[in-house]
Amino acid sequence: MTAPLSFTPRARLLDFMRQADEPGLINLAAGIPGLDALPTEALHCALETARTRDGAGLFAYHHPEGDHALRDLLAARLANRDVAVRGTDLITVTGCTQGLSVMISLLVQPGTVVAVEAPAYYGLLELLSAAGAQVLPLPLDGPHGLDLAATEAAFRQWKPRALFVCSSLSNPSGATLPAPARERLVELCRTHAVRIVEDDIYAELVDTGAPPPLRAFDDGSTVSYVTSFSKTVSPGLRVGFCAPGSLFEEFAARKCQWDLHSAVPTEAILREFLAAGFLDPHLASLRTRNQRRRAIALQSIARSFPAGTTIHEPAGGYMLWAQLPALIDLPAAAAAARTRRIAFASGNVFFANTPTTSCLRLNCARASEEDLARALQELGPLLHPTAQ
Repeated sequence: MTAPLSFTPRARLLDFMRQADEPGLINLAAGIPGLDALPTEALHCALETARTRDGAGLFAYHHPEGDHALRDLLAARLANRDVAVRGTDLITVTGCTQGLSVMISLLVQPGTVVAVEAPAYYGLLELLSAAGAQVLPLPLDGPHGLDLAATEAAFRQWKPRALFVCSSLSNPSGATLPAPARERLVELCRTHAVRIVEDDIYAELVDTGAPPPLRAFDDGSTVSYVTSFSKTVSPGLRVGFCAPGSLFEEFAARKCQWDLHSAVPTEAILREFLAAGFLDPHLASLRTRNQRRRAIALQSIARSFPAGTTIHEPAGGYMLWAQLPALIDLPAAAAAARTRRIAFASGNVFFANTPTTSCLRLNCARASEEDLARALQELGPLLHPTAQ
């Protein structure tokens, strides 16, 4: 088992985001939804309702913890997933990244041991590196998320302060923890005094509907919950929220020090979007779209990628994690793909330690269906060892 380690990230979130609107690029790299998947008409309607209802208040200061009515709507939505919270238990944040950043600022000092999935979201790894954390990579049990036996052994040996985990459609692996494993993981963390920071940003994209999060098995003393609507409604709104649990006051104070409160107009738009009942029909459409995109991608990968490429098809979402059958020069493959105006995310950026296999994360949502199929057909031959 890998010991906790300091590391320098192999990629920058900044560089991925600079590709987000690069003209002519078939972007299979950044985990961003397609423009045609955004519910623009419903958002415009929500904006007009918010302008009428809020008036000048739409452009004024508001409560540090966020829009009151929005937080009540969010609490009601969590209640449908077996999470017992009130609106006053929630704090809005400027995207999931801010929620993670605040939690790291509260839990991590230089040298603090922090457990993560291996692989884990590169943006999280970048934040942990900047905070001076000693990162403890935990292995996965294929599509079922964390290997709980290995996790318990790591907790006993290394005693991490916190565990950061994406419990549904984990980025990048696509793994989703089964319900029994969720309850057991919370119990393990409670027993070993490990604070869970649950990133739930992809849960609403699970094909069968969002499962109860880890927070459903806790009263907030062990699990702090973070999510946003960037993957489901609109990344441009930059609206998310956190249920910090027993860290509520510390979280609220730290966030207020950073920005007083999140953006008022975008919170109001999301409030009216939810109040009008737009979200669930949109999610149903989005899940169908994602299923079709994944199917197109899997067909193209089967035709053009090296024989023996492994993909555990996720239970939803729009990203695929492909493990190649042999180690290749991924930077060379990425450079060759860029000459064809294709970008993908090299798997090594998702590991704090050195990976033993060559993997790619592929976003199926951003490109058109035609560009998605064509890009993967062109990319496949570049991933064969003989192409290096």
